[in-house]
Amino acid sequence: MADFDDALDPALGAACNRLAAWVEPLPEGVVIDPASGLTERDLAMILRHLHATRRGDPVPPRDDPARRRPSVPITAKGG
Repeated sequence: MADFDDALDPALGAACNRLAAWVEPLPEGVVIDPASGLTERDLAMILRHLHATRRGDPVPPRDDPARRRPSVPITAKGG
């Protein structure tokens, strides 16, 4: 389960958790919106960067193979 616990903005944390739960089972790279070209990779990148900035972690490079899957931030609670 995604770990977007956000004490300052619980609604944002909950929304990010819902989005992460929706994105995670998608096949990697699947096109979500053909009109805009939005893909699973786009949403996963946004979620990874948002998760890193909320935790104060350095943002991982996009081409870091260790961060490719799972595509959304799946972390242990409190970790």
